[in-house]
Parts: sequence; structure tokens; C-alpha cells
Amino acid sequence: MSISKDRKNILFIVTKSENGGAQRWVKEQIDILNESFNTYIVTDEEGWLIQSAKMDGYLVDMKIRSLFSYSFLKKFAKYVKDNNIDLIVAGTANAGVYGRLVKVYEDKPVIYVSHGWSSIYNGGKMQFIYTRIERFLSIISESVLCISGSDYKRAKDDIGIDERKLKLIVNKSMPIRKRDYSKKEGRLKIVNVARFKHPKRQDLLIEAVKDLDVDLYLVGDGPSKSELEDKASKNVHFLGEINGFDSFYEYDLFALISDSEGLPLSGVEAMSAGIPLILSNVGGCPELIEGNGFLVENNPEDIKEAIKKISKEPQDYSKKSVELFDAKFNLIKSKDIYIDYYSKYIS
Repeated sequence: MSISKDRKNILFIVTKSENGGAQRWVKEQIDILNESFNTYIVTDEEGWLIQSAKMDGYLVDMKIRSLFSYSFLKKFAKYVKDNNIDLIVAGTANAGVYGRLVKVYEDKPVIYVSHGWSSIYNGGKMQFIYTRIERFLSIISESVLCISGSDYKRAKDDIGIDERKLKLIVNKSMPIRKRDYSKKEGRLKIVNVARFKHPKRQDLLIEAVKDLDVDLYLVGDGPSKSELEDKASKNVHFLGEINGFDSFYEYDLFALISDSEGLPLSGVEAMSAGIPLILSNVGGCPELIEGNGFLVENNPEDIKEAIKKISKEPQDYSKKSVELFDAKFNLIKSKDIYIDYYSKYIS
């Protein structure tokens, strides 16, 4: 893309370029910002994000995956200076550290985006230390953007981030093709889109459907995939990694079972397609359910009962999904919220 000298420059830094929720969020942010700003990306490699986003420039370096790399920090700082970056937007844990420590070299405003507080969900015995680090890093951030009400509350109450630093903009997504239930044929088709690794629980979904007259389609790859393939019944179909997956309209129901979540973008996308949702009752998931599906506890029986209820009248839940998406989660209708938010810190 041609870089305009009349526009301000926004840089997004994210640890990995693989297809995932944080990466799709960055890609869609760039989609809505390109008419107003020049946009840049810093990440690990030329993966899905770099191939999909229409940014004006990018830097890739595998050292961003390191817990801390002094050489990468200096390289990153030089990139910020050379491209006259006006605002840094950092998402994911490692990127969030580098995005804020770069202030040692280049005093630029930084927004940190929390896609679920890993310091709490995955901190384990180190949770106390990680939350203290997050609190310190928030002090040198201009703002901390939370993508769910649940994350906002945890940031304030559990991590202790100054509420004046916090901003809540619930995760949103671009509208996609909608499910046409007038053409529904055959058995209920359930789709799950997630990495095969903790905290995702495809194993519970597989167990829940083994005796049901439905088909379960699993989109994604990861370390636990091969083990689950060996245990799955014949009505479970492994589709592998599908970059940029948006074919929710081909399915009747979206299910995401997880031990922890921020506010899953895949759930928002499924809602946009007008299909019902079954989500674990964790994190920001309750914010995606208003008559368009069910929240479940993480056990096969609870999941099975929710599937049975939706299978009776999927169209009713579908209508609610469309209404809820248009009211709260349509990124096209909400893009000025983000533009005004970023402009505030550039000014």
C-alpha cells in the first residue's frame, strides 16, 4: 500500500502471526483503520497475519517469542523510530512486554490489549508475580483495552490496574455470510474452531456427541489433535487448520468449550453468520449469550443437553444471534469507536 505522509502511523505488535483470535482482531482493526491511518505490524514471521492484513509495512523477528530479548527490543525501537510511529497497540503477553518497554528508547504512547488475562488464567504458582508485572506495565501504558466486561473487572479487582487507565470495548467482528435455514438438510452439523491445546477442551465436545445423531466438525490443529483423532467416534470430523475460516454459514451450531476465555472472536463470527452458540460459562462468554444459545459447565452431559435443546428449533436461536450481533458486535457499525479511541492518544 502507498504510505500517506498526511496520516498518523499506528503499529500493532503481536507475538505470533499464526491464525488466532488476537491475530484476526489485528487484521480487522487494520481493515477499519486504513482509510484514516498508516498501519504497521511487528510479529514473529510471515504467517497468516502478514499474508492477510493490508498494512503499510511490517517487521518480523522470531526473537519476539523470547521471554526477553535485548537485541529484539533495540531492533523494534529502531523500527518505531525509522517509521515515525505515533501509537503502538500491543496484544498478547510477550508483545505486551516489548510494546511497553520500547518506551526506554522511543517515548511513544502505548495501548495494551487484553485478550484474556493469561497472568491469571495460566499463571499457576507464578500468578502473584505475573499479576504484579502486569500492574507495573499498566503504569507505563497510556491505556489498557479490555475486550470483555469480565476482563475489565479482573483488571480492576484482581490485578489492581488503575481504573482511569482502563477502556472497555467489547470484541467486535466484520459481518459475514449468514446461514440459510430454508436449505437445511440432514443431521445437525456442529462446528468448533480452535487450537488443539490448553485451554481448549475439544475432548469434552467429542465425548458429548458420541451417542448423538449429529455431526461434529473440528477446525484447527495443535499438539492434542492426533490423540483425540484416535479416540473420536465416526460422527466427528477433523478438518485441520483452515486459514481465515469464515464458513460458519455451512453449519447449524457453533460450540466452543474452554477452561478459560477472554471474549472469543470465533463466537462473535459464528453469531454474525446467524447460528446458535454453545459456550463454556467462563470469562467473557456470558456476554455472547442472550437467547441465542446456552452457557454450559465443562462436562459432557451439560453439553449434550444444550445440543438437544437447540436441535429442536435452531432457527429460533439463529434469529437471536443475528439480532444480538447487529446490536452489539458489528465492527462496521462501531469502527468510529476505535478511531476516536486511538486518535485520543495520538493527539
